[in-house]
Amino acid sequence: MTARTPERNGTPSPAGAEPPADDRPAGSRAVRRRLTFGVSADLADLPAALSPWQRAYEAWRAAGIRWGHGAPPRERAAAPERAAPASRNAIRADAPPAAARPAEKPEPAKAEPAKPEPAKAKDAKAPAAKTGDPKAKGTKPKKAKGAKARSAGSVVAAATAPAAAPVKTGTAEAPDPKDEPPAPTAEPQPTADESAPNRGTRRLRVAIAGAAGLVVVAGGAMFVLDQGGGGAKKPRPPAAVPAAALFGTDPAATTDGLVQDLAVVTASGRKVVAAGTEGDGTPGRERARFLVSADGGHAWKAAKVRGADGSEPPAGERPRLVAAGAGKWAALGQSPAGTVVWLSGGGMTWTRHLDTSAFKPGDQVNALVATVHGFVAVGSAGGRAVVWSTADGRAWQRVDGLQAGITGLDRVAASGGVLVTHGTFSRKVTRKKGRKTVTRTVRGDGLWRSADGGRTWTAVAVPQAQGSQGATIGLVAGPGGFATVREGRRTTGRKKHRRTTRFGVLFTSPDGQKWQAAGRISVPGYGGVERFGGSQAGFGVLVKGAKGRRTVLRSADGRTWQPSGTVAEPVRSSGLAVADGGAVTVAGRQGDDAYLSGANLAAVPGAVHTELAIRSLAAGPGRAVAVGSTNGGAAVWSSPDGRGWTRGRVPAAAGRLSDVAFGGQGWLAVGRADGARPGALAMTSKDGTVWARATVPAGPLAAVASGSAGYVAVGGGAVWRSPDLRTWKRAAVAGGNLVDVASTGSGYVAVGGRGGKPAVWTSPDGAKWTPTAAVPPGGGPLTQVAARGNALVAAGAGASLMVSPDAGRTWARRTPPGARQATAVTATPKGFVAAVTTAPGGAAVFGSPDGSAWARVPARGLGGRAERRLTAMTPAGAAVLATGTGVRDGAETPLLWRAPVPAAGAVRGAKS
Repeated sequence: MTARTPERNGTPSPAGAEPPADDRPAGSRAVRRRLTFGVSADLADLPAALSPWQRAYEAWRAAGIRWGHGAPPRERAAAPERAAPASRNAIRADAPPAAARPAEKPEPAKAEPAKPEPAKAKDAKAPAAKTGDPKAKGTKPKKAKGAKARSAGSVVAAATAPAAAPVKTGTAEAPDPKDEPPAPTAEPQPTADESAPNRGTRRLRVAIAGAAGLVVVAGGAMFVLDQGGGGAKKPRPPAAVPAAALFGTDPAATTDGLVQDLAVVTASGRKVVAAGTEGDGTPGRERARFLVSADGGHAWKAAKVRGADGSEPPAGERPRLVAAGAGKWAALGQSPAGTVVWLSGGGMTWTRHLDTSAFKPGDQVNALVATVHGFVAVGSAGGRAVVWSTADGRAWQRVDGLQAGITGLDRVAASGGVLVTHGTFSRKVTRKKGRKTVTRTVRGDGLWRSADGGRTWTAVAVPQAQGSQGATIGLVAGPGGFATVREGRRTTGRKKHRRTTRFGVLFTSPDGQKWQAAGRISVPGYGGVERFGGSQAGFGVLVKGAKGRRTVLRSADGRTWQPSGTVAEPVRSSGLAVADGGAVTVAGRQGDDAYLSGANLAAVPGAVHTELAIRSLAAGPGRAVAVGSTNGGAAVWSSPDGRGWTRGRVPAAAGRLSDVAFGGQGWLAVGRADGARPGALAMTSKDGTVWARATVPAGPLAAVASGSAGYVAVGGGAVWRSPDLRTWKRAAVAGGNLVDVASTGSGYVAVGGRGGKPAVWTSPDGAKWTPTAAVPPGGGPLTQVAARGNALVAAGAGASLMVSPDAGRTWARRTPPGARQATAVTATPKGFVAAVTTAPGGAAVFGSPDGSAWARVPARGLGGRAERRLTAMTPAGAAVLATGTGVRDGAETPLLWRAPVPAAGAVRGAKS
C-alpha cells in the first residue's frame, strides 16, 4: 500500500471562522495546534477495528481534504485487510513525496471510548523520523483536550522534514547507496499556547497547503507526507556514499587482484601475531596488516590498526618486525616518512606512531626483541651499527658508535637481562710478506653480547664443532638460554664409496658467552635450514629436503626432532614462530597471496580484500562511464543517471584502465596491460556497455581526450592520435612524462613533468606539440588538467591549483582554503569543480567560475578521521559525478558523490 499526498478540495471556511491554513503564516502556532490536536480529537469516536491507514484517511477527511487515491468508508472498517510487507528500498531523495509504504503487519489501534467531559492526556512523543539524524525527535505536546493521545496507529500532524526526505518502513536500515542522502528531520515544534481561546468544535475543515507537512504514525513507523512550505528546512547537501555495492567486482574472477605479503610472525605464549601488507602492487599504496591467533596458530582474526588520534593510518607503511613481552606488543616498519612504530596491548588493536627523533632517514632497522626492561631494536646507519631501546615503545633512545668495526646488526635475542646480537664487522689486518708489510680489510660476521641493555657490547664466539662450518643461521632465546644454527657436513668412505652427508648443527648457550653443539638437524635429502625460530616452548626449523620438499621440524630440547608438517615449494617463507605447546607457524607469501601454515586466510573476515578501483569518469549522451580494475583485470561500469551502475561486458584483460573519453566514433578507454613487457591496454565501445579490445601500438597509456581532430592518448613520453579508433599515428613530443590530456577551445593540452618540474604541452591538432613557454609554478609534476575553452586548471602533488586563462601562456597558483592536496579537477558548463584533501584525513569540494577564486561546495560524507578522497570527476548533464576512496579498517572502499553543478554566481567573488 502506498501513501500519496491528498489533493485539497478547496472548501472555504464558514463565515466568522478562523482563516484557512493557507492564509496564515506557515508554521504559526495556530496552524501547528490545529494539525497536532484538532484532527486527532475528531477520531475519538471511530471504531476500534479501524486500521492505522483507515484512521489516517478519516483524519484527512475530517480536515476537509480529499484523499487522493481513495479509501474504504467507515462501514467497511470491520474487516481491515492486512497491509502488504514493507519495502526494503529507501525512496530516492529527489523522488516526489508519494512513495511512502506501510510498516510490516501493522496492528490495529484501539480507540478510546468518547467521554462526556474532556480528559487530560499524558504527554505523548512522536517517534523520531529515520532520516539519518540521530538527534531528531518527535513533537511533544503538553496537553490534549477531548481524547487521550493515542499510541501507534494514531494520527499526529506536525512540522516535518522537506519532501526530499526518504521514507522507510519497518526497522531502520542503511540508506540505499543509489539514492541521494536523506534530508534532515525537522526540529521539534512548540505546541499551541494553552491560554489560547477555545475556538469551538474540533471538526473545523482547514486547508494545509501552508503547513510544513503531516506525519502519520502507523504500526510503529513514521511516514512524512510533505507538501513544502515556509516552515520546511532546506535539503541537506548531497553526500559521498560507499559504492562498493554499485561497482561490482568480477563474478568470474579466480583471484582477488591484490598483493598480500606477511613479512614476520612472532609468538608469545599461545598468542601468535603475523604482520605484513596488502595492496595493488604499486609501491607506496600498500597498507599494514596484522593477523592474530589466540590458540597457537589454529584460528586467526584480523586486527585493527589505528593512528594515535583514532584515524586511519596512511598508505605506504610496511611492518617488518614484531616482538612481545610482559603483555605488550611492538612492531617496527618503514614508510615514506620514516620509521613507524605500532603498539598493542593484546595484539587485536594496534596504534601507529611515527618516530622522527630516535629514528633518522636512512636508518635500517633489522631486528626487534622484547626485554625485561622494554624493547630493543638493532640495525645500521651510514655503515655503522645502531641500537635503539625503549621502556614503553613510545620514547626511544638511540645508541650510535658501538664497538669499532661493527658495520651493522641484523639479529637480536634476549634472555633474562642479557642481549645477544649478530652482525657484520670490518677490520684491517696487517701482515708481513718478506720485507713488505701488507694491510688488508677483513670482513666477516660474528656475535656480540650485552648485559646493560645494549649500551656496551662484547664479542663472543660460536665454535665450529661436529662438522659445522660457515656463518650462523638465526638467533633465538629458547629453553635454557640462547640458540643458533650452522650448516654442517661429514664425508665418509674412500674413492668410489666416498659419500658426503649434510645436516644442521644446533648450538646453545645458557648466558650468551659459552656456546656448545647440542644436536643435529636432518631429513632425507637434506638441503639446508631455511628458517629457524624458537621460544621457551621449544625450537622449530624449516628444512629443505629432496625434490624441493620442505619440512617443518620441532624440538623441545634441540636434541631430538620430529616432523610437524610441510610447506609447498611455491611459498616464499619469511618467518617462523613457536607457540606454547610446540605448535610451529610459518609465514610468507605464495604468489600474490599471503601464506600462514595451516590457515585459510580467505576464510578469515577482514584478512583478505578484493581489488576494486575506479580511476576515471566520463559522460556521453545519456550515459556516464567509469573505468578502472577489479580482481586484477580491466573493468568498466556505466550508468544512465549516475546512480545505478552496471558492469560492462569487457574482454578479459590483466591490467587496469586509467582513463576514458567519448567522441565522434564512440567510447575509448586506455590503460596498462600487465605482463613481462607491460604495454598499452585500449578498449572501444559504441554504447558504453559492450566493449572490444583495440590495438594501439604504444606502451602503457595514462590518459585520453577527444577533440576537434579526433582522439589523443598520452603515456610516458609519447602521444598517439586517431581520427577513427582504427588507425593510430605517433606524434613527436619534446622530452618529458605526459600523464593527462584535455581538449581545449584551440586544440589540445597535455600536462606532466620534465626534470621533476611541472610541464605543459599544447597542440592545435594532436600532431604537433609545443611546450609552453611559461612553466606553471609548483614543486612537482602535474597530474590532472581540465579545460573550459582556453581556460585551464591543473593539479599536481601539492595543495595548489595551477590556473591559466589563455591556453597555457601564463599561469597563476591558486590554493583552495584548507587544502592539503588537490586530487581531482573537472570543467563544467558553469566553471570548474575541484576536490582536495583536508585535515585530518577528509576531503572537500570547491567550485570556481574561472579558476581564479574558489569557494567550498557543500558536501557531506567527506569529513572525519577516516581517510576519504575524491580522485575522479566529470560533468554529467546538470550534475557533477565524482568517485574516490574511503578507508575503513585498512580496506579501501569506492565512494560516489553526485551533486548539481555549482552555479557560477554561488562562487563568484570568493577568495582563494
